[in-house]
Amino acid sequence: MLFDKDHSLLYSVDIALKRHIFTIKRRSGRDLMTGFVIAAYIQPVLEAFLQQGGRLSSLADYMGVSDLWILNPPQKITTEQYLNLLLNSSQLLQDDHLGIRIGQHAGLANFDVLGQALANTQSKALTLAQALQQVMVLERLVHRLGDSRIQVEGHNIRLIWRAQYQQDKAARLVVESVLAGIIHLAQQLTGRLIPVREVSFVHEKPSDYQVQLYQQGFRADCLFNQKTNSLVIAAEVLAWPLRKTEELFKQAITTEKIVDQIKHLLEGNMMSNLKLAQVAAMLGMGERSLQRKLKQHETSFQQVLATVRLQQAYGYLKYSNLSILHISQLLGFKEQSSFNHFFLQQTGSSPLRYKTAKQN
Repeated sequence: MLFDKDHSLLYSVDIALKRHIFTIKRRSGRDLMTGFVIAAYIQPVLEAFLQQGGRLSSLADYMGVSDLWILNPPQKITTEQYLNLLLNSSQLLQDDHLGIRIGQHAGLANFDVLGQALANTQSKALTLAQALQQVMVLERLVHRLGDSRIQVEGHNIRLIWRAQYQQDKAARLVVESVLAGIIHLAQQLTGRLIPVREVSFVHEKPSDYQVQLYQQGFRADCLFNQKTNSLVIAAEVLAWPLRKTEELFKQAITTEKIVDQIKHLLEGNMMSNLKLAQVAAMLGMGERSLQRKLKQHETSFQQVLATVRLQQAYGYLKYSNLSILHISQLLGFKEQSSFNHFFLQQTGSSPLRYKTAKQN
C-alpha cells in the first residue's frame, strides 16, 4: 500500500514538473502567439489519440485542464492551446508521427463553416479545384495556424501551405496533419483516391522516419528541408468532379450499394490486403452472406478487389512519381512481380510501359 502511495506521489511530481517545463517553454517561445482554432478542428486530434491507445483523462492531467475541457472544449481555443494539445498527445503516446494519423481523421464535420461551404459545393457537382479554392478562402475561419496558396507548374498544381509557427516544436505535427488532412478531405469530396506527385516539407527528415507510414499517409515521395510545405497534384486530377452529397447518395439506393461499401473499405485499407472474411466482419455479416449478396449483383469479392486495385494503379502510374515497387506495395501486393502479372492480365500492358506512355 505504501508503494502505491509513493508511486502515486512520484506520478504527481512528474506531472507537475512537466507542466512547469511547458510553462517555461510557452513563455520563452510563444510570447507573441495569437489566433485561434475552432473546437471541431480538435476532434481529429482526439480521435487519433484514442485510436493509438491514449486515455483522455491522462491527456487532461498532462495538459493541466479538466476532463470536461477535453470532452467538451470551448467553441474556440487559442493557437497555443492547440499546439500544446498536439505536443502533449504526441509525447504521451511517444508517437512523433501522430500528425499523419490526425490528418487521416480529418473530415467535413471538422471544418465547421468551411465544411458547410464544401458540402454546398458538392451539391452543385463542381470540381475538386473549386472545392480547394473554398478551402483557401475560408481557412482563416477555422484556424490561424497558417494559410494556403496555389502555384501553377506546367501540367501540375502545387498547393503550398505556409505554417504560421514553422519554428515551434509542434510545427512538424501541425504541417504533417494539415497536408495529410487535405489529401484525406479531397478523397472524401471526390470519392476517389487522390494520386499525389510529390510532398515537400520545410522541416528536416525525422530521425525516426518510417517509409511505410509516410507512404500510407501521403501516397507519394516525401522531400524534407524544402523551401515550402506543399503538395504537387496533376491539374487533370483537380478537374475531377465532386461526388454527390451524402443526402443524394443515400437516396440512390441501388443494387450497387453493397459493392460501393466494399470498395470504400478496400480503398482505405489497400496496404492491409484485406480478405473476404475481414471485409464481411467489418460490414457486420458472415462470409457466406456477403458472397451471396455479391453473387446477386453478378460479381465477386475478387472482382471488386481487382477493380479497386486497377483504378488505383491507373492513378499512381499516371499521376505520381512513385516507383513500380512502391506502387505494388501500396496496392497490397507482396511482390512487384505479382503486380506486374496482375496489371498485364487486366490491361495487356506492363505497369512500366503504361507509366512511360502516360507521363511522356
